[in-house]
Amino acid sequence: MTNRWAVLALIMAAQTMANVGPLGIPSIAPLIRDDLQLSVTQAGSFLSTYYIGPVLMSLPAGWLADRWGVRGAMILGQVLIAAGLGAAAAAPSYSFIVLILILAGAGYGVLNPTTTKAGMAWFPPRQRATVVGLKQVGLPFGGAVGAFVMPPLAIAFGWRAAVGVSAAVVGALALLTWLLYRDLPEPGPAGGTATPPRADFWAVMGNRDLWLVGVSTLLFAGVQTVFLAFLVLYLHEAVHLEVMTAAKYLVAAQCSGAAGRIGFGLLSDRLFGGRRRIVLAIAGVGSIACALVLSTTTPATGPWLLVPLAICIGVFGVGWNGVQHTLMAELAGTRAAGTAVGLGLAISSLGVTVCPPVFGLVVERVVGFAGGWVALAASMVLALLLLLPVRERAFSMS
Repeated sequence: MTNRWAVLALIMAAQTMANVGPLGIPSIAPLIRDDLQLSVTQAGSFLSTYYIGPVLMSLPAGWLADRWGVRGAMILGQVLIAAGLGAAAAAPSYSFIVLILILAGAGYGVLNPTTTKAGMAWFPPRQRATVVGLKQVGLPFGGAVGAFVMPPLAIAFGWRAAVGVSAAVVGALALLTWLLYRDLPEPGPAGGTATPPRADFWAVMGNRDLWLVGVSTLLFAGVQTVFLAFLVLYLHEAVHLEVMTAAKYLVAAQCSGAAGRIGFGLLSDRLFGGRRRIVLAIAGVGSIACALVLSTTTPATGPWLLVPLAICIGVFGVGWNGVQHTLMAELAGTRAAGTAVGLGLAISSLGVTVCPPVFGLVVERVVGFAGGWVALAASMVLALLLLLPVRERAFSMS
C-alpha cells in the first residue's frame, strides 16, 4: 500500500473498529449493572479501567514506533484489543472485567500513537491537523457505532454477545492491517547517520511545552470521558429516559464528536494558519458551557434541549483530540512524533482513568449529578489556564 489516501482509510478503519467495543460498553452499562449487581460508580468505571492500559503503554509504544516502525505496533495493538474484549465477553465478575479491560486498553495504548505517527509521516504539514483529526474520528465514530449497534444486540442476545462481536471486528482489522500496510521509509539526517533514539526520547521528556499540553489535556480527556461514560446513566437515572432512548443521545454526541474532530482540524489548518492552542481553547469553553447546561436538566427537559446539548457535547467535548495530537507531534518534531504523542496519551489516559471514578464518587456521596457537572466545568477552566504559557512551534505550511 503506497497511496497516502489508502493509508489514511486503513488507519481510520483501525482506529474506528478499535473503539466500537470499549466506547460502546457505556451504552449497555445499565444492562451490565443489572446482571452483575454493580453500583453507579462501578458501572461508570469501564472506560476508566480500559484507559489504565494506555497510561502504561502509550509512551513506550510511541518510542518503539519511532525506532522500529508503525506496522508491527499497529497489528500488536489490535490483537491485544481483540483478545481483551473477547475475554471480557466471558467475564464472570466485575473484578475480572476490570483486569481484562486493562489488557485491551494496553492494546489501544500501542495502536493510537502509532497511527498518529503514520498520519504525520504520510502527509505534509499543511494537512496534518486535518489528517490526524480524520484519523481520530475513529474514537467518536467507533463509539457511535458501538452505541447504535450494541444495545439492540445486548437486548436480543445478551451483553456478552455484543462485546464478543466487537472483539471479532477488531481481530478482522488486525488481519487486514497485516495484509495491506507497509511503513513509509523515513529519511535520515545529512551524512546518513541516524539520530540515536534515546536522544529523541530524553528531548521529549525534557520539553516544558509538551508537559503543559499533556497535563492540560489530562483534564480535557477526563471531561470527555465523563461525558461519554455517564451520559446514558445520567439520562436514564436522573432524566428518567429508557436505555434505548438515552443511548440515542450518546450516538448523537459521538457522531457530532466525529464531525468536530474534522471541523477543528480544518479550522486549525485553514482558518488559523496552523495554530493549535486557539482551537483547544474554543473546545474548552464549549465544554464548560455543556457541563453547566447539563447540570440544569430534569425529567421535564425535552428533546428540544437534549438534542442540541448532545450534539454540542460531542463537538466541544470530543472534537479537540486530533488537534491536540498534532500539537504534541509538532512540538517534538517528526522524528520524535511517536514518542511525543505517546507521552501525551499516557498523561491524558491518566485523566481518563481517574476522572470518571472521582466523578462517580462525587455524584453518589457529595453533591449529586447537578453538582458533579458544575465541578466538571471548573476542571476545564484549570485546563485552559495550563495552555496559556505554551509556545507553539513555528513551521512552514508547505
